[in-house]
Amino acid sequence: MTTTTPPSPPADATAAGPLTPTDHRAFAFLGQVNSSLRQCLCTLARHGVALRRDDPERARLLLDSVRPWPFYKGGQFLFDLMEWEDLMVDGDPPPVMPAERIVSACALPVQLLAAATAEAPGAAKLVPGSRTAAAFDLPLRLLSTTARSTFLGAAQDLTDLLGPRAAPDDDAGYATDPEPVTDDTVTELPPLEAGFYLYEDIALGALAVLGPLLADHAPTDTAPPA
Repeated sequence: MTTTTPPSPPADATAAGPLTPTDHRAFAFLGQVNSSLRQCLCTLARHGVALRRDDPERARLLLDSVRPWPFYKGGQFLFDLMEWEDLMVDGDPPPVMPAERIVSACALPVQLLAAATAEAPGAAKLVPGSRTAAAFDLPLRLLSTTARSTFLGAAQDLTDLLGPRAAPDDDAGYATDPEPVTDDTVTELPPLEAGFYLYEDIALGALAVLGPLLADHAPTDTAPPA
């Protein structure tokens, strides 16, 4: 009688092989970045589908406005070059990323762009050292913006940490965290639509989600058309 020895269980992938534990942890981090990017892109695209479906005239005007801009054209180039469509449509749809998380991730870059593109006050006359001061003006404004954002964030974190919280049935204090204020009226986003409009949907979704953040940094003399 011949006895067959059962195969041994597979070894832990992290315990042997040419890859080190650091390699596996590095890939775990990169995988998390890919997953977050995919979730963000798919969420923005679904916001774009909703905007194109519910307000086609506004969607058309938004796209007509941004199509000539280098940011839009560069984004289209990177979208195609990096094959982000394959990343987005490969596998089951990811869960919707909260709009607050997307806005929070973009807050500092938008602040830096606002500081970098703000018009610097012109000198009334040429004075000694004015060229040096002008050269330092932009880095100082960027540093000031970053410091202000950090301070406000720390102050808000302390307020959330130290603020009184009451039981849900208590009328005093804070019963629960307040709901975030948003202009988004979409309660349930439509599914992702792969194809020709995918990049346009991402652009529309970005404008819809980040619109209030961008508007907060508009020049003070900007006024909507009558």
